[in-house]
Amino acid sequence: MLLASAEPLATAYDVALMDLDGVCYRGAEPVDHADAAVEEARRLGLRMMFVTNNAAREPQTVADQLTSLGIPTSPDEVMTSSQAAAAILAAELPTGSVVLPIGGAGLRAALTEAGFTLATGAQDAPVAVVQGFSPDLGWGELTEAAYAINAGARYVATNLDATLPTERGMAVGNGSLVAAVTNATGVLPISAGKPEPEIFRQATRRSAGSRPIAVGDRLNTDIAGARAAGIPSVHVLTGVSDARDVVLAAPHERPSYLAVDLRGLVEPHPVPSRDGAWWRCGAAAARVSGAEPHLEIRLGDREVPLEPGEPVTVSLDTWRCLAAAAWEAADDGAPLTVSQVPALQVVASR
Repeated sequence: MLLASAEPLATAYDVALMDLDGVCYRGAEPVDHADAAVEEARRLGLRMMFVTNNAAREPQTVADQLTSLGIPTSPDEVMTSSQAAAAILAAELPTGSVVLPIGGAGLRAALTEAGFTLATGAQDAPVAVVQGFSPDLGWGELTEAAYAINAGARYVATNLDATLPTERGMAVGNGSLVAAVTNATGVLPISAGKPEPEIFRQATRRSAGSRPIAVGDRLNTDIAGARAAGIPSVHVLTGVSDARDVVLAAPHERPSYLAVDLRGLVEPHPVPSRDGAWWRCGAAAARVSGAEPHLEIRLGDREVPLEPGEPVTVSLDTWRCLAAAAWEAADDGAPLTVSQVPALQVVASR
């Protein structure tokens, strides 16, 4: 269930493990209020670690982009899935071990920084293959990976994201390219990135934080990964997973806190509580009702069923109540389906 915080999250926790695309920016454009919210959260004492499954870019490049968007960032505040993969191997292999990178400059830089010798192909007898996304990857590189893995090299992937959001739609992601190598070798890689927990643990250690909170827009990576790592999380509505997705979320993808955007870091978070058949939060209330389950909300003295069809505009507290009611119903064996829940437009009361 959702957690309560009587104080702003920026003072309740000491480091935020922040996703990037869909949280701080969308493509080349900043997300509304992100710069001011991060500035205020830092003023309240919350450290930032920007944690990304993007394996192609180096931390300095990521830091430069954030800084250009009004969020001053140093490369030490960036944790990439390439760095997470390099750290996994560094814990298992001697310094100087030969490793074959299949990916971009960010992957090669992370492996070099971790003390590995970089192979150019399977002929160098690498002891491990690390595969990360690069738009320039082709048959030759994937084939070298297959040769090395079939010869006994360990196989690590920076992440297994099947798709990659672009301005034109969903493109082929690293997980789809990994699938080609797996199909050729029969070997499943260890994954370093979200939703695996290790990248969250590494980012927390690097920050020297003891009370981390993850911030993300994707339930199946950011939120699921935080739960796997045992870290509370806050979901924002500025990216991929929408408010209805949260209401319908499976237990392993449920966030601890709900927010419209990053301003949620500098606000307290009330939690719904049971009141008879209703879940209440402030003046808001919601429940699952009926022989054919459906969601209802209270508007004053009226009980209003939420019918599928046109989007419904609700307050942040009502969204919290809807999530609590739907999650309870699902846990009791009566889950709602997407056809039973309308699209939700959430407005913050500020």
